[in-house]
Amino acid sequence: MSERPPKRDQTYGVGKEPTDRPIIPLPKETLEDQDAMLAAQKERQSWIDEAYEDFVKNGGLEHLPGFGKPLTVPAGDAWSSLLKQAKVEHPWVMLRKEIGSLMEKAMHRMAKSSADPEIDALIEDANKQIAELNRQAPSLSLHRSRLSRDNLYEQYDRWYGEK
Repeated sequence: MSERPPKRDQTYGVGKEPTDRPIIPLPKETLEDQDAMLAAQKERQSWIDEAYEDFVKNGGLEHLPGFGKPLTVPAGDAWSSLLKQAKVEHPWVMLRKEIGSLMEKAMHRMAKSSADPEIDALIEDANKQIAELNRQAPSLSLHRSRLSRDNLYEQYDRWYGEK
């Protein structure tokens, strides 16, 4: 039987073996071929330039919408202009329309019968929507107050009567 050779006394630290030394990472430049990377990048860039030049030669730019017209840069809120171009309304605008619809339903039911219990449910739903609108609206001037049977017609005229 062979015995293990005795450990050599090397001073790598207290109780550490020579293989327990910390690994020091090499700089990225030593592991990558910089010349090959630059050549590949130039080749890729020249391919993109060629594709663009072919597009221009074939009249690709002339078929784009708005060719030859000045660019219109939207003023104000970028989010608003993006939604407007996509023909989408702000969430709080949609909420305002839903509130108006609920108020119209409640007023229609009140005109038929003021004792209808559905009126209170519609007003309560509208008040929940108003609370959400007040959280989302970007300005205090767009906030709405809570509704009741007593102020329903007055608030509707104030909010939607000036169209």
